[in-house]
Amino acid sequence: MALMVGLVLSCTGRAADPPEAQDQAPHRVLKCLGVIDAIEELVSGYTAYGSGGGFVALPSGALQLGRSGPGDSGYEDYRFAKFGLLVRRSHQASLKIVSAPDDAFLDYGQSEFGSAAALTVGPCDTHGPLCEPDSAGNAPGWPCGADRGEWLVWAGGIWVNEPGCVEVLVSSENEEIEARLAVGASCDGEA
Repeated sequence: MALMVGLVLSCTGRAADPPEAQDQAPHRVLKCLGVIDAIEELVSGYTAYGSGGGFVALPSGALQLGRSGPGDSGYEDYRFAKFGLLVRRSHQASLKIVSAPDDAFLDYGQSEFGSAAALTVGPCDTHGPLCEPDSAGNAPGWPCGADRGEWLVWAGGIWVNEPGCVEVLVSSENEEIEARLAVGASCDGEA
C-alpha cells in the first residue's frame, strides 16, 4: 500500500483517496461570505430543525421545478428547484441527501456544476478581522454584526432528475434530524 501511495504522489503530486472515500458522495463547505441576506425571524413556509429554536430551516411546502441542466454537462435531464438555505448564525449545520426518487444533489455557493450530496456551513462569526470597518466605515466582510439578523441565508437549491420526496439528514453538534423536501411532487403521495 505504501508503494502505491508513493507512486500516486510521485505522478500526481497528491495522495489517492482511500477506497472507503471513493464511494462517498462529494461534500462541499459553504463560505460565510456567500451569505446573501440575514433575517431576524423565520419566514412563513419554512420549518426550523433542532433544539433551542433550530439550527437550520428548510422549506415546508412543495418546491417548484425550474430550469434544466446545462447542455453537454451530463445533467441535461436534471431540473432545479430553488430555495434559500437558512442557518442560525451561531451554529454549524450539515446537510446530506440520504434518499431521493433517483438522483439529486445540492447546489449552493459559487461552485462548478456537479454533484454535492452533502454540505456544511457555519458557524459564521459576527465579529473578527473581516468585520473590521475600513476608513469609510464599511465592513468588507459579510455577515458582520448581530444587528443583521439571527438567520443567515444562502442562495441555491437542489437538482433532481425525477420529481419526488428527497430525504435530507440535517445535523449540528450532537443532533441529527431527518427532513423531507417535496421537490416537484409532494411527500405524502398526493399530486
